[in-house]
Amino acid sequence: LSGLDFADSPTVKGLDPRSLRDQAFAAVRGYLQALAAQGGALPVLIVEDLHWADDGSLDLLQHLLAHAAELPLALVMTARPPLLARRPDWVAPDATVQLSPLATADSDALAAALLQRIAAVPPKLTELIVGRAEGNPYYMEELVRRLIDDGVIAVAEPHWTVQAERLDSLRLPTTLIGLLQARLDALPAGERQAARQASIVGHVFWDDALQALDAKAPQALPALQDAAFVKAHDSSDFEGTPERQFDHHLLHQVTYDTLLRAERKLGHGAAARWLQERTQGRGAEFLAMTGEHAERAGETALAIDCFEQAGSQAQARFANAAAIAWTQRAIDLLGEADPKRRFDMLTQLEKIADTLGDRSIQDALHDEMAALLERHPDDARQAELRFSLAILAERRDDGAASERLSREALALAERCGAARWAAMSLANLAWLKFLRQDYAGARAHIDASLVWVDHIEGEAKRAEYRGMVLIVSAMLSTEQDRFDEALHTLRSVLALGQDMGKARLQLGALNGLVKAAQALGRWDEAAAWSEQAANLARSIGAAPTAATADSHLGLATMARGEHVAAIALHERLLAGLRDDATPNLRAAVLHRLGVSHLALGDAASARPYLDRAAQLYQSIDESIPACLSAAHVALSEVRLGRPVEALFMLDALLGRLDGDLATRSARETIELRWTCQQVLVALGDGRAGPLLEQLHADVRATAAERTDAADRDRLIQAIPDFRDIVAAYRRRGAAPPPSNA
Repeated sequence: LSGLDFADSPTVKGLDPRSLRDQAFAAVRGYLQALAAQGGALPVLIVEDLHWADDGSLDLLQHLLAHAAELPLALVMTARPPLLARRPDWVAPDATVQLSPLATADSDALAAALLQRIAAVPPKLTELIVGRAEGNPYYMEELVRRLIDDGVIAVAEPHWTVQAERLDSLRLPTTLIGLLQARLDALPAGERQAARQASIVGHVFWDDALQALDAKAPQALPALQDAAFVKAHDSSDFEGTPERQFDHHLLHQVTYDTLLRAERKLGHGAAARWLQERTQGRGAEFLAMTGEHAERAGETALAIDCFEQAGSQAQARFANAAAIAWTQRAIDLLGEADPKRRFDMLTQLEKIADTLGDRSIQDALHDEMAALLERHPDDARQAELRFSLAILAERRDDGAASERLSREALALAERCGAARWAAMSLANLAWLKFLRQDYAGARAHIDASLVWVDHIEGEAKRAEYRGMVLIVSAMLSTEQDRFDEALHTLRSVLALGQDMGKARLQLGALNGLVKAAQALGRWDEAAAWSEQAANLARSIGAAPTAATADSHLGLATMARGEHVAAIALHERLLAGLRDDATPNLRAAVLHRLGVSHLALGDAASARPYLDRAAQLYQSIDESIPACLSAAHVALSEVRLGRPVEALFMLDALLGRLDGDLATRSARETIELRWTCQQVLVALGDGRAGPLLEQLHADVRATAAERTDAADRDRLIQAIPDFRDIVAAYRRRGAAPPPSNA
């Protein structure tokens, strides 16, 4: 948070950015709580000009607001309206005061306060200050200072005096900027030059930095401070040199605007060199500041280096907005001077956009990367682009395009020996095979991918990419009921991701652990892993991944029979889904909302959700989920007293089970057939009995596939449909099933 690199400290080594930030935020809270306990008074934190704050600082303040109930703190913040575009949820009617121009009575009160050291204030003076300001308090302050500079108000002890006869002949600027310009012009030459040089360093500046621009300038600082042009800070970001700031951002800007272009260029160059020497090992903020000065000085190479490093550091701590802004600055300055470096920086931006789930930005970046490679061919980077396009296609549920692009990437990577992209292309092909239930093909691609991983340069990179491939391997092991193997692999990858601080690696492992827990019916574990994944995804700004994790949490909540909580969770999730969220996720949330309402006996509320889910699944050619939602619609119809409509829908579904869905495995259709069986029972249809017999046999066969007896028993009891099928079978008077069923 302070911009210092202490990653090698044993106290924090290995912590992921979210955990590190959480510890820092907790430390701030602890400090404030201790402060209140020591003094017995309520701490007051005042933050002015919040619209200038970086996102990290806003996150800290938002964290304090979120813990208001446990924190003795009065938080007073001032900002201009643009802040609310960045944090729209900060608009609270009971906690927000909208400031308008001062009313006449308030202006009179402020004028009296500003002039309180005058024994008898002439009415003309009050009228002048209040009338010219038109309710702007800063204008009133500056106007009084101008009158002092001009000698109209004489400052003496113990009282000030006024030359009232001069008030009628005064020529004063009509605007605040003009007034500030006039105050600057009235300064002695040495003080004016010092202020102008200080403005090059910035709104906040340091005495040593100013001396690097002009050796004599620091001598004028006491006078500038007396004239209320600048003010000193109690502490400094740089050891051994005082830190100061201009009295107001507008005063700084007016002063800077008086500089000629040549003066600015020389000054910014000196400031960049001073910062470069003093900020070794400091955070991205100072790198970006150095880059800003270097750019304005025309030292483009230094500016590019600084902005690129600042973007990389910001990305490492998931300050995504800052990372995008600084990396884009580097790209713009680089131009076509170094095509390979430009491509790599575009890749960094694409990764951030992927994390944020901003597909339109990804598309634009892919187009720019493709155009760059057309002008400057490079097989390795072309393979990287093809792989990136393949992943985006898979995220959009376009498996055919993802496979085609992966094969193109693989061919390019094999041709030029790009081991990383060969390994990743094979891993994605394995995933696509896995989704199509071609498990032998998936395993072959995984084995081939791991061979390429061994050729990746750098031990850390090899470990990271091996972890990615092993996640796919573990998912395959889960599907093939090799749970011990899958869990061991996934826990190892999760630990690796935590040690390396690689959030994406952790998220992949957590997703695999959730899937394994679901397959075993361990819903408490599934919920815990899902919550951990959702929190981590949110900490890095990965909204789509967080939504997926929340949907897994919702499924676990339903499986535990907590349908009221499940409805609340899924409604929040549905409301927060982005417009470009995958149809699969949106349909799953709609379906679960309908099922939970049905479980609570509210068929009327369930029906619209289920209809929408069935239509959405059908539009993306997801046959079994679409039929499952339709089966629940039929169940809703029965419970709403419409048996004819229910039977019509059910006959169509049973026809599909005997037709195009007959080739699907029994495990794939158990939930669908069980829902159909419940409708048949409700209708008194004789087909219910034979269907239950078959379902019970399929449940027993599925449970028998588990090699661990405890897992087999737990599976039956933990998966709601399995448990209900066995219970229904027993109620029919059939012989009790074996203990392992």
